[in-house]
Amino acid sequence: MLILTNNTSPETYEALLLLAFILILGLFAGRWFEKLKLPHITGYISMGILLGIILSFLGIGDLIDNLVVISSIALGFIAFGIGTELRFDKLKKSGKEVIVITVIQALMAALFTLIGLYIFGVSLPISLVLGAIATATAPAPIMLLTRKYHSRGKLTNILLPLVGMDDAVGIILFGIMLSIATTLEFGGNLSAKEMLLAPSLEILNSIIIGIIIGLAVSVVIKQIDSHDYEKEETFLGTAIFAVLVTVALANIGLHIGNYEIYLSPILTPMVMGITITNSIINVKSHDMSDAVDKFTSPILIVFFTLAGAELIVEFFSHQDIDYLFISKITAIYILLRASGKIIGAYVGARLMNSHVNVRKYLGICLLPQAGVALGMAYQARSDFGEDGITILIVVLVATMVYELLGPIGVKYSLDKSNEINR
Repeated sequence: MLILTNNTSPETYEALLLLAFILILGLFAGRWFEKLKLPHITGYISMGILLGIILSFLGIGDLIDNLVVISSIALGFIAFGIGTELRFDKLKKSGKEVIVITVIQALMAALFTLIGLYIFGVSLPISLVLGAIATATAPAPIMLLTRKYHSRGKLTNILLPLVGMDDAVGIILFGIMLSIATTLEFGGNLSAKEMLLAPSLEILNSIIIGIIIGLAVSVVIKQIDSHDYEKEETFLGTAIFAVLVTVALANIGLHIGNYEIYLSPILTPMVMGITITNSIINVKSHDMSDAVDKFTSPILIVFFTLAGAELIVEFFSHQDIDYLFISKITAIYILLRASGKIIGAYVGARLMNSHVNVRKYLGICLLPQAGVALGMAYQARSDFGEDGITILIVVLVATMVYELLGPIGVKYSLDKSNEINR
């Protein structure tokens, strides 16, 4: 136990010490994996898994809870980064293509998972929720790898806007399917209005708040002189302010009288990024993105390493589970979700007559799954009791698999498409 010279809680500085080790160990694990010709993200997560085992063995796994804000901030920057890539002038040519492929692959992943689990004997409520969670794709590894390798080409141009829209579709499906599953599980009357209202309002509120904050920030950025030698600091400070505001509002919500406004922690900063990048000139947008990239690098190292540790700590904290049953569900979920993503992306790309690289490799790029899926799983746990724990464990284990293997698939696809800038 640390000996403190002030009145601050010791857990605060123990968590800070853990954060320091997570950063340095994750950094060198990533570099080592790169030497093995494996994605650095896989190295971060692998080191996190090892740290999670150590923390669980020492009985101090609950220290991870004190670092949850780091994950929220990292997700905010990831979503913001995706938003800054979605310039309307670029989307004019591929907008319809992106929308069609996004919807088809999301629906096929949900249907494959839902029907497959139900056929194998899983209850309909659990199948519905896991089917909805299957739609979510983790934007973080995709964003990090495309930027690290400076990838450019047909596949990258479709991939980046698609992963942003994918979470919007996933949130809507999850809200609808969770409402149906809750009614089937506990009884009660269900109307179409009740199924659609909550997720629709969350999407709408996130868009409105994101646009408002984005427009306010873009006014500030427009005042910055392009020849100002301190412009990089100003761009960075403004972007950090905007991301922190959206992350905070999305996690605490807004209360206006008796009306509560719920926001998506992914969509809100993403819409804010879209608004800013489309409200300022290309040069300033590029300068702002460069400044933010330099700042977020250590945050993303911590995020992925922490994700691996958190998965293990959560897994070991639930010992009263039928692991044979869980193993069967998890294996089915992993295989069916992957099949739905790959086949759905191929079908959508064929319908839109997309480039051959998009048809062959897009589905493989959509396999990573993490933050949004885990958020859905935690929501299901709070709503479903014992079945909620089952859903959470399945998603935790599947996420571990997808986050270890998914980045390898993304790098492989970009390499095969000749879109990595060497």
